[in-house]
Amino acid sequence: MNYLAIWDHALDHLKQADPAWEQTLSKWQDERPASKSDRDLMEEYGWVVACCGMTAKAILPRWERLGAALGHWEPAKAAATPIQDVLAVLNNRRKITAIQDFARDLAQTPGQMARLAALAPKQALAWFGTLPWVGPNNRHHLARNLGWDTIVTNGPVPRLAAMLEMTSEDLCEGIAAETGERVRTVD
Repeated sequence: MNYLAIWDHALDHLKQADPAWEQTLSKWQDERPASKSDRDLMEEYGWVVACCGMTAKAILPRWERLGAALGHWEPAKAAATPIQDVLAVLNNRRKITAIQDFARDLAQTPGQMARLAALAPKQALAWFGTLPWVGPNNRHHLARNLGWDTIVTNGPVPRLAAMLEMTSEDLCEGIAAETGERVRTVD
């Protein structure tokens, strides 16, 4: 398997899609759960919940307004925001209730991200799977976006791996071993 060619192709795609690709790549390489805060956890959870059943492209145009309505993802501010203010941006009471309930939990018990950062990826994935709106696929997105080395279970990587008759894990681990990159960066 020519893992370097696959990696080079992925990098070419990133360069074409992202004008700030070098900063994006550096961010993916450097992020660790220990460097994340409860605010980061709140924002990533909000992203996963908001995107459920929708595409990221549908959420992106209102993402900044949603964050502003939720106190810029500060848990105490998000919990205290009147729900009608948030529904004016994303009109889904169940999603907004889940996000604000999570905000209340974080505000009442600060330091959740620090506690999670001490967990191995499998333990973090299990915990994320207990959250409302977080299922078996998007818990991987949540963990990866918070800095864990995990591989998402849907999207282009699994499709490529299936085409190559291998698992996503084998594909990403092979590329990571060949390039020296982290698994989450390869994914």
